Amino acid sequence: MERQQVTLLQILISLSLHLISLSFALNHFFIPESDELFSECPNKPGVSFVDKMADLSLLSLKKDVDGAVNISGNITMKWDVEHLNRVAVEVSVHKFEGGTWKPTVFKGGDTDFCNSFFEKNTIYYPYSTKHVINKQQIKDKCITTPETVLVLEPYILKILINYAVPLTPGRHKAVILFSAFEKSGVKLERDICLEIVGDIVNI
Repeated sequence: MERQQVTLLQILISLSLHLISLSFALNHFFIPESDELFSECPNKPGVSFVDKMADLSLLSLKKDVDGAVNISGNITMKWDVEHLNRVAVEVSVHKFEGGTWKPTVFKGGDTDFCNSFFEKNTIYYPYSTKHVINKQQIKDKCITTPETVLVLEPYILKILINYAVPLTPGRHKAVILFSAFEKSGVKLERDICLEIVGDIVNI
């Protein structure tokens, strides 16, 4: 199986930072805190980390001094859910204030992620799945088929957030939760949670 420039990173970051910013207009820049970008969710005990969803061992992430991320390598899906199960994604943004993480009003989600995975009219397409070059080969596999590899053209990720209302600069995190559901609607006990922590600065 061909393995080139591949990443699930764009999808996750786009979900966390663009699903919640459709109707806004002031520019802010999100600078990731860690070169690894992802961290576990300490407030969700028993929920698996992203390494249970995908093999990240061959993914290279290099952050520039200005906060942009150079991405290369590949990611292979390995989430243990049935291919035809529905996947839902929930995203919430929190701000670090007074020594604790406090929820903000910014939330988003997708109740049928795989159905819109490669749709051009989704808000994350220009930042993520637009760059997948093997769409035709994997369009029916989504992220629920183990051994699926997303082949991406290499590019640099710079996370700009557009808001029409002032967003207070400071330390923030996006909490992303993936859940799988059987056809009957029963939720599987295979949730995946990750956080992306960083600083929001005004441009």
